[in-house]
Amino acid sequence: MKVDFKNCMVDINKDYSEELNKFLTLFSPIRETIYKEEVEEEFHDEILVIGMGGSILGTETIYYALNPECKAIFLDNTDPESTLRKIKSLENPKVYVVSKSGNTLETLINYKLVKEKVKVKEFIFITNGGKLLEIAKKNNYRVLNIPEEVPGRYSVFTAVGKAPLSAMGVDVKRLLKGAKALDQIDEKHEAIKNAIIHYLHEREGRDISVLFTYVEALTYFGEWYKQLVGESLGKNGLGITPLLSIGAKDQHSLLQLYLDGKKDKVITFLTVDNYREDVEIEFENAKKYSEIIKAEKLATEKALTNRGVPNITVELKEVCEEELGSLLYFYMIQVAFMGVLYNINPFNQPAVEEEKRICWSILRK
Repeated sequence: MKVDFKNCMVDINKDYSEELNKFLTLFSPIRETIYKEEVEEEFHDEILVIGMGGSILGTETIYYALNPECKAIFLDNTDPESTLRKIKSLENPKVYVVSKSGNTLETLINYKLVKEKVKVKEFIFITNGGKLLEIAKKNNYRVLNIPEEVPGRYSVFTAVGKAPLSAMGVDVKRLLKGAKALDQIDEKHEAIKNAIIHYLHEREGRDISVLFTYVEALTYFGEWYKQLVGESLGKNGLGITPLLSIGAKDQHSLLQLYLDGKKDKVITFLTVDNYREDVEIEFENAKKYSEIIKAEKLATEKALTNRGVPNITVELKEVCEEELGSLLYFYMIQVAFMGVLYNINPFNQPAVEEEKRICWSILRK
């Protein structure tokens, strides 16, 4: 994985050692997850994962990026049309029900729906308590736990991700190897540098972070990134707003705004050096189909740079387990360190709890 910065010239050269030491203390439980013993699950050709937010987005990211030889369905909403359509396609799934608290409304109702409507091979609960743990004990389901200090959106390297991914046939050891490769964290770390750059640009009014992926297989990574940034940093009137764009098609919709609209954005391009599928085709001076999208990305990068829009390129060698592990861990480091710079807790989400309390109150009335 390579990182390149353009038009990001803000003063990042002050001494951040105090912030780094505080960060390393806070971040240590997340670091520990990439060194813990892997969760090995028996492969099954049909997997259903029920969860919300951080309980499911990391797993979705890796599944849709790698597209393993397994049918996987994810229930992460309560839209009846979408949910019922999905469960109608299920035949005999192995089901992972994921909620750290065990009290997530959407997860509880979707478990109940699947229990009543689908013939299930096995239920595995990944939880630490609440109503789910009560259900698991009553039905003698297998239970996997989540480290208490690790919030959901940072939990893909725990049983939350390891268990369903290994059952899907993903090589979890390679995923962890990619994360470990980035674990020498110091002031020169690219993720720390990226955190400081985003923080300082936000201080100057550039408070929108656009992830512009030129790899459609990484679209769900954008969804994971949005939750990571939103829940970690959106506190006390602070934070940055994450947006997702898909290249090259959003060059024909949002690029006008990015080039000529308000200068309140930092753009991050997400690219790969080698696409897993490609074909030879002659067009102008291009010899391969992938050279077209690479030219479009380069042109967009140059146009933004010419307009003074700060932009960063994160390039993977290819989409594979190691590179995905590095990518996910890179952004965990960046966002958590930004929380330290803002002097907020990047591992809680207090405002969201208010909505949950109100919703339960409405349902009980």
